[in-house]
Amino acid sequence: MFTNIEPLLLNVLFLLTFLIFIPMLVERSHDKFSEKQKYWTKVSASFIAIVSCMSFPLILQEGFVFDLRNVAVIISSMYGGIPAAFFAWLVVNAYRLYLGGYGFYSNLMISTFVLISCLFLYPKFHHGSKNRKLLITSLFSTVLGLLVIVVLSLFFSVSISFFIGFIYLLILVITTVGSVYVIEILREDASLKRRVVKAEKMEVVSHLASSISHEVRNPLAVVKGFLQLMDKTELPREKQREFINLSINEINRANDIIKNYLTFAKPALENVRMVDIKEELQTTIEMITPLANMNCVAIESRLDTYMINGDPQLLQQSFLNITKNCIEAMPNSGRLIINTLQGDNEVVVKIADNGKGMSEQQLARIGEPYFTTKGREGTGLGMMVVFQIIEMLKGKITVTSKLDEGTTFLIRFPLANLGRKVPSTQE
Repeated sequence: MFTNIEPLLLNVLFLLTFLIFIPMLVERSHDKFSEKQKYWTKVSASFIAIVSCMSFPLILQEGFVFDLRNVAVIISSMYGGIPAAFFAWLVVNAYRLYLGGYGFYSNLMISTFVLISCLFLYPKFHHGSKNRKLLITSLFSTVLGLLVIVVLSLFFSVSISFFIGFIYLLILVITTVGSVYVIEILREDASLKRRVVKAEKMEVVSHLASSISHEVRNPLAVVKGFLQLMDKTELPREKQREFINLSINEINRANDIIKNYLTFAKPALENVRMVDIKEELQTTIEMITPLANMNCVAIESRLDTYMINGDPQLLQQSFLNITKNCIEAMPNSGRLIINTLQGDNEVVVKIADNGKGMSEQQLARIGEPYFTTKGREGTGLGMMVVFQIIEMLKGKITVTSKLDEGTTFLIRFPLANLGRKVPSTQE
C-alpha cells in the first residue's frame, strides 16, 4: 500500500532540495550575489523543482497523475511575485504538453486557477505576518488539493481511491505549510543576523567617534591654551618658540590619530606595485631615528632586498606604527632590531625590542579596537590599523612578548620575485 506513495515522497525530497536547501545556500553566500541574482536563482530552483516533481509522478491511470508540482508553484508565486507566478504557469503547462496525454487539459485548468489565486493572494501574503502566511498557504493548499481530486474525478472520470486521495491531500498541505514555515524561520534568522551586524557596526562607529573625539580634543586643547597664553602674556622669544614646537607636536599627534582612524574606517589599496622591502624599512629607520635618539634606543638592522606586491604608503604606515610602539616601550634606552629573513616563498620582517613587554592577557588583546598599553597616551588604533593593512597586503603577523624582556613582531609577505637578493648590510 505504501509503495504507491513513494513517488510523492520523492517529490518531497525534490522540494526540500530546491525550495529550502538551495535558497539557504544562496542566502549564506549573500556577498557573492546581487539581489537580482539571488531572486532569479531562487525562482529557477523552484522551476527545477516543478519539472522534477512532474518527471516522477504517482500514476493514477494513463495520462493522469498525482505529483507535488503545485507546492513549488505556490512557493515560487507567493515569494517571487507576479513575474515568478507567470513563469511558473508557463513552465508547468509547457512541460505537461511535452509529456503528452489528456492530463494536459486538467493541468491547464488547475494551473490557471492557481495562477489567478496566487495573483489575488500575493499582496496579502507578502505583507502578512508569519502566522498569516501559514494560514493562507494551509487554506489555499487544502482547497487546491480538493480541487485537483474533484476535477480529475468528475470531469475526467479518473478513479481515485480514498486512501490515495487522502494521502495526496495530506502530503500536499503538510509540505506546502512546512516549506513556508521553514522559509520564514530562515528569513527571520537572516534578518536577525543583519540587525546584529548592523548594531555591531553602529557600536564600532560610536566607540570610534567617541575615542577620536576624546583623543583629538586633548591636543587641540593644549594648542588653544598655548595660543591664548602667547596672546595675553609677553613671553621671551625662547619660551614662545618652545610653546610653538609643543603646539606643532600636538597637531602632529592629532593628525596621526585621524590618519589611523581613516585607514581603519576606509582602507584601500590605491598604489599596489612591486616594492623593495629593504628600501621601505630603510626609510622607516630614517624616520624613527630622531625618536630613537631621544629615548637612547640603538637601532640594529640587517636588511636584504626582497620584492613584494604592496602599497608603499601603507607599508610605511604599518612599519612606523610598530617601530614607534617598540621605541616607546623602551623609555630609558634599549635596543631595536629590524631584520629581514627569507622563508618558503615569503619574506619575514622581524622587528624586536627589549622593552617592557606585555603580559599574556595584554598580548591576547593586541590589535583589538581601543586596546592600548599606553594609558591616555594611546588610542588603540595604531596596532589595529597595522593588522588590517598587513591582512590587506596578503601578509601575516605574529607577536610574541614577555614582561620585562621585550616584544617581537614577525611579519610575513609573499614574495613577488624569488631570487632577487643582494648582500646584507649591517647598521
